[in-house]
Amino acid sequence: MTDYHVHIGQFDKAYYFADRVFSALKASGVDEVYFSSTTSCLYCPPKDLYEGVRGEVKDALSAATEIGIKAHALYWVVPDVRFSGISTEQAMGEIAYDGFKIHPRAQKWNFGDERIYSLAEEVFLYAEKHDKMILIHCDEDYPPTLFEPFIKAHPASLVQMAHCRPICETLYMIKTYPNVFADTAMADRATISALRGGGFSERIRFGSDFPITHWRQANPQSDPTGRELREFLRKRVFCAR
Repeated sequence: MTDYHVHIGQFDKAYYFADRVFSALKASGVDEVYFSSTTSCLYCPPKDLYEGVRGEVKDALSAATEIGIKAHALYWVVPDVRFSGISTEQAMGEIAYDGFKIHPRAQKWNFGDERIYSLAEEVFLYAEKHDKMILIHCDEDYPPTLFEPFIKAHPASLVQMAHCRPICETLYMIKTYPNVFADTAMADRATISALRGGGFSERIRFGSDFPITHWRQANPQSDPTGRELREFLRKRVFCAR
């Protein structure tokens, strides 16, 4: 089973080590993951952040190989990193990234800023040219339609709308653009039923949002152990259907 929405790294007071996250997922029946690092949300000098996450992702890919799980790293696009002089070409060339993660809420993507608009265009252009997926966090304040101009302009790009929020806008985007998919991360049964009822079962990707699901329930004050993460998933209904 493939999990298209996984995280590693620092989240609030907890650090989620890649080997512990991947091992817990593998024990739950997942054999392939698409992951990004929430460390990307820390506020620190952009170049220090970039180098830290780069090393983190490199170690995560090595851990995945040792564990025996297929892992695809997604480059979390941080505007301040790009504005510090690190281009998309450079970032994608230094690590074997298989796509991008964009979190418009975490990094306050405002398309009234010409630099942000240009960055989005740069990412979509690269993704389309090099056959890389783009995972976009979506919610009521940052709906899927926010990125419609770029999705329309780059029909060969594969775009995964995380969380299916809001569902009306998600349905519109899937109906309108064949290159758009939705994932199940944090989505309730009614939302998934609406997608299936619209005839879009083949456009749904399973995403657990693990280990953010663990953080929401346990609110850890220290780094969770591998055993704790495995036990958390064991007690949950962990299935793509």
